[in-house]
Amino acid sequence: MPEFLKSILNFEVLEISVTDILIVVGCTLCAFLVDKLTQWLLPKIEASLAKRKEKSIWRDAILTSIKKPLHVVALTLCCALGLALIDTPSWGVNLFKWIFIIARGICIWCSIWYLMIVTTKLTAHFNERASQTESKLDDMLVPIISSSIKFVLVSIGVLLVIQNLGYSISSVLAGLGIGGAAIALASKDTLANIFGSLVVFFDHPFDIGDWIEVNGISGSVEEIRLRSTIIRTWDNSLVTMPNQLLTTASINNFERRHKRKMECNFGVLYSTTADQIEKIVDDIKKYILENPDLYAPNHYVGFMGFGDSSLDIEVVVFTLETSKAEHMAVRQKFLLQVMRIVEAAGTGFAFPTRTLEWASNSPKIPLQMSRHHSDDAEI
Repeated sequence: MPEFLKSILNFEVLEISVTDILIVVGCTLCAFLVDKLTQWLLPKIEASLAKRKEKSIWRDAILTSIKKPLHVVALTLCCALGLALIDTPSWGVNLFKWIFIIARGICIWCSIWYLMIVTTKLTAHFNERASQTESKLDDMLVPIISSSIKFVLVSIGVLLVIQNLGYSISSVLAGLGIGGAAIALASKDTLANIFGSLVVFFDHPFDIGDWIEVNGISGSVEEIRLRSTIIRTWDNSLVTMPNQLLTTASINNFERRHKRKMECNFGVLYSTTADQIEKIVDDIKKYILENPDLYAPNHYVGFMGFGDSSLDIEVVVFTLETSKAEHMAVRQKFLLQVMRIVEAAGTGFAFPTRTLEWASNSPKIPLQMSRHHSDDAEI
């Protein structure tokens, strides 16, 4: 090698020779080349595997999830390799040390990130399969297992990063043991919600899609998570119910009813005769017995009593449709039929009225009236 070229390569800037600078630049360029190569090669591999007749969700999840984490890892490792190959200057000992620590931390979190992406893709797949089965148990189990796996992965990542910073994991765990009481006290609500999810899973008071009522909140169960249960109300709003409440609250599951109660109390005019009332009652009973949407063996229709403004008739019957929408449709059909029966009987529905009778020989009552001045009037 010529002397002038050797002198140029040995020339130092801030205790770093030109040779070391070229090594770092070369490793950086290699990092970009490796990244471009992997980003070009992975789609080719995915396309070739997609042509195969048999598909594997595990293989697809593993391959399609690695692209972004591998991009960061390739750049980080190649740049760190360039710094490792050169002579460390005296002023950069601590700086290079922290650069290597950060690089290891990035690689650790990229590994956790990759496993989290794989878990998310597998969860979506198993959620789709669970929705195609008749059992609702798998719909509840998949989100809980997914949340548990992600929690474990994040915990492992945090512990590995702490160890990478130079702290002993055993001492950290020992410290957690000493302060376990304080941590348990601070996180008692979180732990109670987690145990509540286990109670919901094993006790099985409701399934995904069931219409329930808890603490005055009524709606359809949309998702059961590790900490909370998501309920979609009738007005399409989302309510997050902590699982802790589900262990002590009374849960009314409408979906598990075999029939649904329907009450219909109405009043007819006082001018209605006894024969007309009997006809109305008999026609309603006949309609209940002939309607397949109503539970005929258990019903009551009868003249209830004399109201203030009406002759009251009471109807108690059960519908075989348990969902709210179908129940309301049957109820509407039934009420319209009651209107037709009352009209066919030759009477009508009563409304609050009051009749005042004034005898012709009643004394006149003085009435004080005022507009701009007071005048005495008699009626």
